[in-house]
Amino acid sequence: MIAHLLGSVLLAAPATAMAHAFGEPVQLPMPYGLYIAGSVLALVLSFVLLAFSGRPGNKLLKGLNAQRTLPWPAWPAQWVHRARAAGSLFWLSALVFCIVTGLVGSNDSHRNFNMTFFWILFVLGGAYAAMLIGDWYQHQHPWRFLLPGNWNGIRKYPRWLGHWPALLQLVCLVAIELFFHSTPRKLALLLIAFGVFNLAGMWLWGTRRWLQRGELFAVLFRLFAACSPLRKIRSTDGKYRWRIALPFSDLRRLRLWHPAQCLFVLFLLSSTAYDGLRETAVYFNIFWQDPFGILTIAFGDHPLKIYPQVRPWFIAWEMALLIVSPFFYLLLFVLFIALGRMLTGSKQPIPLLLCRYLPSLVPIAVVYHLTHYYTLLFSQGLKIRGLVSDPFGWGWNIFGNAITGRLPWLPDMANIWTSQVVLILAGHVAAVWLAHQQALQLERSNRSATLSQLPMLVLMVVFTSVGLWILAQPLQG
Repeated sequence: MIAHLLGSVLLAAPATAMAHAFGEPVQLPMPYGLYIAGSVLALVLSFVLLAFSGRPGNKLLKGLNAQRTLPWPAWPAQWVHRARAAGSLFWLSALVFCIVTGLVGSNDSHRNFNMTFFWILFVLGGAYAAMLIGDWYQHQHPWRFLLPGNWNGIRKYPRWLGHWPALLQLVCLVAIELFFHSTPRKLALLLIAFGVFNLAGMWLWGTRRWLQRGELFAVLFRLFAACSPLRKIRSTDGKYRWRIALPFSDLRRLRLWHPAQCLFVLFLLSSTAYDGLRETAVYFNIFWQDPFGILTIAFGDHPLKIYPQVRPWFIAWEMALLIVSPFFYLLLFVLFIALGRMLTGSKQPIPLLLCRYLPSLVPIAVVYHLTHYYTLLFSQGLKIRGLVSDPFGWGWNIFGNAITGRLPWLPDMANIWTSQVVLILAGHVAAVWLAHQQALQLERSNRSATLSQLPMLVLMVVFTSVGLWILAQPLQG
């Protein structure tokens, strides 16, 4: 009923959409509600197909789980070691250079090398590279030359600490990027703080353990790498091979053993959705139009009339929403898991079901992130070739291709929207498949597994509809 009502409302909406990170509306070939309806229909059909596929021995499930191995090039071990060391040295040098350019270069975000390199190439490009080729950061992290990889630390890593340090860094990084006017100077100070924090963690608890649980980008890129179709494996004969499988299939083996891991996945999903929601007229009007008159009573005047006075409260409101956003998703997810448990009469504890089913949200979190930000790699990331000629923003032109002020590539926004629809649909279909795989292991029969996933299907329909609606909303305020 909820899905039908939501679909009816969305179908009545206009056909003007705005891709994230671009400021101009685009007229689509048909109302975006039809895109949403088509995506929901495809999601339901995929669920029906999985429901009738039966137990894991079915040919369909065997085909989905199929994988292929290819020979690994027989490169000498010293070559591989030197290549990894060269990659680590490059990333360390680049991040140090970002600090230097931020401290002594221009404070113009568009002309300083560090803003584009760190936010676009390292953060976004690194995550998407891991999604394509696997966990490259594991072998080329920049800490290799600062602390030895076999350093065990001076203390044993406490189990209760888990992934809280990585989650704390993720929350801080997102909050800084969303709510505070980032400049090259601030980014340089942020990188210094990030380096000191992580070096202290590795010195205290050991390099290997900290990279597993405490270092933000090691945890983040490893999560994206779990979605990769490509992985290096070691066969029984001791030789390495490439293994090619269905994207997201490795998430079936992902186990979230610590609460901070669960919140890390949920925050990656909720923060991306929240970033998109912030650009909608609905979000703007809830606070600044003050429809219930609460702020007008509190401040003695309408908030838009006393904007400078209300602005700090608005920032606090936004930060509070960001922090509680993963708990909203957690509550929603637990509710639908409990509904599935009630339908089947299962006695499985909710915490166990949560840990087993939560990895199915990873494809959604990843494709949300991809659809919201991947265009920045082409629109802003390509500017790095010009910034290399003038990294400090001082008017240099070392290689003759300094920044001219014009974006090197302007995308067709209708094509961008279509790709976003396809990616979001693929992520939700993958989520349905992963949840069904877990249900087949946990439930007694295919019928019970399918029944337990009916509430999850409703949740995925809502996620798909709302996700596409957020992407399609131009900011009216």
